[in-house]
Formats: sequence, C-alpha cells, structure tokens
Amino acid sequence: MTGRRSGPLPAEWVAREQVSFDELVASGAALWWLQSDPGLGGDRRVMRWDGDGGPLPQTPPGFCVGGRLHAYGGGSFAAALDGLWAVSDEDSKVYRIHSGAEPELIGAEDGFQYGDLRLDDGSLLAVRGTDSVDEIVAIDQRGGGVRVLVSSQGFLAAPRLLNNRLAYLEWRADRMPWDSCWLRLTEIGSGGGPVRTVAGGEQESVVQPLWGPDGLLYFMSDRTGWWNLYRWDDGEVRAVAPVPADCAPAPWEGGYQSYVVTADGDIVLTVHDGIGTRLLRVDADGGQSRRASDLTSVKPYLAEFGEHIAVIGSTPASLPSVRLVDRAAPNDGAGIAVTEQGPAGVRIEYPLHRTVRSGDADVRFLLHVPEGGLPAPLIVRAHPGPTDDVPLRLDWRVQFFVSRGFAVAEVAYRGSTGQGRAFRQSLDGRWGEYDVQDCAAVAQDLLARDEVLPGAVFITGASAGGYTALQAACRPAPFTGATATSAITDPERWQKAVPRFQQPHAAALAGPAGAVRAENIQVPVLLIHGTDDDIARADDISQLADRLEALGRPARTLFLDGVGHYLSSPHALEQALLAELAFYEDVIQRSR
Repeated sequence: MTGRRSGPLPAEWVAREQVSFDELVASGAALWWLQSDPGLGGDRRVMRWDGDGGPLPQTPPGFCVGGRLHAYGGGSFAAALDGLWAVSDEDSKVYRIHSGAEPELIGAEDGFQYGDLRLDDGSLLAVRGTDSVDEIVAIDQRGGGVRVLVSSQGFLAAPRLLNNRLAYLEWRADRMPWDSCWLRLTEIGSGGGPVRTVAGGEQESVVQPLWGPDGLLYFMSDRTGWWNLYRWDDGEVRAVAPVPADCAPAPWEGGYQSYVVTADGDIVLTVHDGIGTRLLRVDADGGQSRRASDLTSVKPYLAEFGEHIAVIGSTPASLPSVRLVDRAAPNDGAGIAVTEQGPAGVRIEYPLHRTVRSGDADVRFLLHVPEGGLPAPLIVRAHPGPTDDVPLRLDWRVQFFVSRGFAVAEVAYRGSTGQGRAFRQSLDGRWGEYDVQDCAAVAQDLLARDEVLPGAVFITGASAGGYTALQAACRPAPFTGATATSAITDPERWQKAVPRFQQPHAAALAGPAGAVRAENIQVPVLLIHGTDDDIARADDISQLADRLEALGRPARTLFLDGVGHYLSSPHALEQALLAELAFYEDVIQRSR
C-alpha cells in the first residue's frame, strides 16, 4: 500500500490508539473478549457481542480483569447465558459478575492465585497455584465451594472436561511448558480413576487440549519439531494437519486456542512462520485451504460463531480487531469487522521482508521504510520474550518513528517462536550473544547496502529485548545508541527474583554474556523504567545509571512513577516515545 499522510504522528495520539483485544471465546450465542482501552486507564474489561448492535462491557468500571497465575495470567473469565465469572487483576481471585451489582467473591480468601477458567459440562473449572503447588479445581458457581480435582508440585494448565473425563496439561517445576509438557487424562466421577498420559515427554511440548464435537481429544504437539494438531482416538494419536510450521505460540498465558473443531468436522487453525500468521481450513477429508487471505497476524484465540470463525486479526495497514471469517469461503479478504481500529486517514506502506545470515542461522526481519525512502536513520527493534515473534501487523509505535524519517527493522532473532523447536531453543545458554549477533547482522547488512545512514544506527528493546539492547551497547559496532525499556540487566539476579513459573526459563537462557556492566557500555544509552515494575526491578536500572554517571558515560534515564513493566497507560507511553525520539535526534546531531 503506497502513500502516507504527510507529517509526523503525535505521540499523544499514538499512545491513545493502543486498544488491545484478547481471550476471545464464543458462549451462549455471543462472542466475549477482553478489551483494554487507553482512555480507561488501560483497565481490561469483558466485552460481549451477540450479533446485533455494538459490543457492550460486562464488567463494572474499576474492575480490571486479569490475574497473575503463573506470573502472566490468562483464561481470565468464563461466560454463559446465566453468568459471568472473572479473575480480578487486583487479587487474582474469582468473582461472579452480576449486572448492576458489585462483583461477588467466589470462594474464601486463600493463598492461591486463580486463572485458566473454563466452563465445561456445567462445571466451572480453574487452575490455582501458590509458590509450591498447583491445583485444578471445580468451583461451585453460586456458593463458591471449591473441590480439588488434581494436585501437582509442578504446574497445571488447560483443564478440559467431557463426561467426567478430565484432560489437562502438566509440566515439571524445573521446565517450561514449551520445552517439556504432558497431556494427562483422568476420571473425576465417584471414586476417580488412574491418571493416563496421552502425549508429551522430556523433549515434547503439548499445548491446547480440546474435546471436539466428535468426542475425541485434540491437542498441539511439537514432536516433529513443529507445533502441529493431533487427535487422540481410542489410545492412538493421529496427525490431523501436518505442516512444516508452528500452529501454536509459546504458552506464556492460559486460555490460548489456536484452532476450532466445528460440528461438521471442519478444522480451522493458525499457521505461523515467525512473522506472518495465516488461517488454514482442513476439511473432513484432509483437504487444506486458506481463509481470510488478507489477514497477516492472528492472535491465538479462535472461536466458532455460527457459520463464521471469530478471530482477533490484523494486517500491516490495520490494527488488531475482532473479525468474523466465513469458514466456507476461501477468499474473503480480512473478514467482517466486529470492532474496528482504522488507520484514521494514515495510509501505511507495507514493510519489506528480508533475510540475513547470522552465524549458522538465517534470520528474518521486517524493514519499515519511511516516506522519504532510503538511506535513512535506522532503529533495530529486539522484541521481548525472548520466545516471542515479529507479528506482521500495524503498530503505531513503529509508525511514530517511521513518520519521522526513521527506518525500523524488527528482527525475529534466534529464540523466536513460529520457526520450530530447534530455532526456539537455539538461544538457550546464549542470551546476550546470539540475539545481539542477529540484530547486529541486520544493521550491518543494511549498512553494507547503503540503505541506512552511518552514525545513526540504533537498537531498542523492552524487557528481555532491553537486555539485548544493553548487551549490544557493549559491542563496538554497528550501533551508535541504545534504548532499553523495562530492561533486565543481570540474568542471574533476575532468575532469583522472577516468579516460580519463569525461573527455569531464566536459567535456560543465561550464558557467558552475564550481567550488563556499565564499564563495558560503549555508546550512549537511554534507560526507561517504571518504578513499580515487578518483573525487572527499577533498583537495577538505578544502580546501572549511577555507575554510568560515575564513569562519565553518556546516558539518560526516565523513571515513570507508579508505572509497571508494560507502560500500559497512555501518559507513560507518550513520555517514553518522546524521550526515545529526543534521544535519537540528539545522538544524530552530536555525530555530525
């Protein structure tokens, strides 16, 4: 798509356009999802849409839906015609939501955090956990009584119930679910029954179990190196749609559902290549065809809604929105918008897809080109995670800089998801090395092509990506400045501080690069951090900033009072964008 409205995008406008949609489900002839609106302070509300009129909020003002089970929550609500249950972000407990009444706490106050809610066979299921144990429980929908169904000293997720047969996921406390995870099955009727392992292993990750309308158990497994869909039928596991691609993301949160099994035997699922995501329909005979051909990014929440599949999808020129895709029509564009986030008169150029060789790996990236073309100043973005990806969708934060003449490269560095198990695990023990090498390789390739301006090559990252940016600042080339937002600075110390869920991930990633040391930083840096960050401590950034000042190294800091890890409020994001822009412009000016 060519053309762009002239003039830079205002930071305040960009900060207030970041509406997010998550946890899409279909229940009671309606669609339900979580929506976070900057105008409401970023609080997450449950929205409902029944096909008529516009979506309506179902949770009262001031009640933020979320929770911190397994650190990142997910599966935050369950909905039916006669009730809505949601986890509060304030205390990670389950509340019953009554229209026009105060939310009612379900169950007694206890030391557990709740999440992964599910209504199956008339039962309200949940996972709850502490620092030492996980449990799958059935919650009385009105009285609040809790019955423990499964207990583990490891981790539990995704309870799915059919005719007293409970399927669920379990992984050990010293592993991450995307490395090693088992799918279990047990009877929960009178007397219970033995626990049976359906799939999974030390070198196999199983995610997203689901009982299909046919009474069979479906799940994703990466036993071939790719997360593909399988079906368990009378003790036999069968591949449903084998493709050399990942059909599921790394399960950072509960509630993901990257596929739908319809009543007539069709299956619609996501297929991800590390940057783009497409929708694939698999018919009862195994035939495959693409759906919603214009969509390039689809979140892992699919739901059947009449003759449609509901998705949260986007394109390089449109923000994520809830859409209906006709599951029978192969070429239906981007589907019908239920919610719409248009580009507000801004026409966006599609990014270029590039690949560069870094070490022994082919590394892919998106290159956003400014209106004035190339060469241009360059910002290399290291995504957070680091088991994340580079979604091919409109992001106003990227366009904020592109509209000011910067080229922006988004790098799917080693460790990213969507490119198979081996690529995902290639960063283990090499964090701060391979990710830095890959980002540097992108910058060096663009410099060699004379597509970017020497002396104006920057790297930026948040959270784990912030660690990547700071380690890149410790190398002599090719970067001339680095921005680290909500950054991790010391993997060893971070491993001890993170919640139980994430400790094995921190341990697996840590390698020789070690802590970021002020004396090693060789280029100007900007440090942006929230004072209430509970994932990467603000104290670590303060110490780094103090040491840089003592050494006389060029560094700027922006501490955002009362802000957490994600800079979710519009004011915080606006401040961060303006500070980053001013930093780049100052470095460029000084280099002339």
